[in-house]
Amino acid sequence: MKEGKIHLIDLDFEYKMWKNHIEWFLRDFKIIRERNHEIAGGKGKKELNAVEEMILDEWEEQLKKMMGRIKTQEQELQYYNKDFPITPDHQYFQEHFDLRQRMEKLSNNVIAKISDLIKELSV
Repeated sequence: MKEGKIHLIDLDFEYKMWKNHIEWFLRDFKIIRERNHEIAGGKGKKELNAVEEMILDEWEEQLKKMMGRIKTQEQELQYYNKDFPITPDHQYFQEHFDLRQRMEKLSNNVIAKISDLIKELSV
C-alpha cells in the first residue's frame, strides 16, 4: 500500500500467504491423524477419543471453507481489477479487511489446537 492506495498485488500477496498457512495447517492435521493411527496400532499411548476426532474434523472443515472464501475473493478481485487501485474505504478493501480479521482469528485458534494435540499425542 503506497500513498493511501491499495493495489491488487498488495491484496494478492496476503491471499497467497493465507493459502500457504491453511495448507500448512491441513498438513499438520494430517500428520496428527497419522500419529493417532500409530498410537491406535499399539504404541502404548492413549489415542484421541471420538470427540477429539470430531473437533479435528470441524477445524479441518473451517480451514477448507476459509480456503474457498479466499479463492472466491481472489476471483472477484481479478474480475473487477479495472477498479484498482482502491482506497481504504472501497468495498473490496473492507471485504479484504474482514477476511483478514477472520483469518487471523482462525489461525490463532488452529495454532492453539495443534499445540494441544501435539502435547496429547507426544511421547
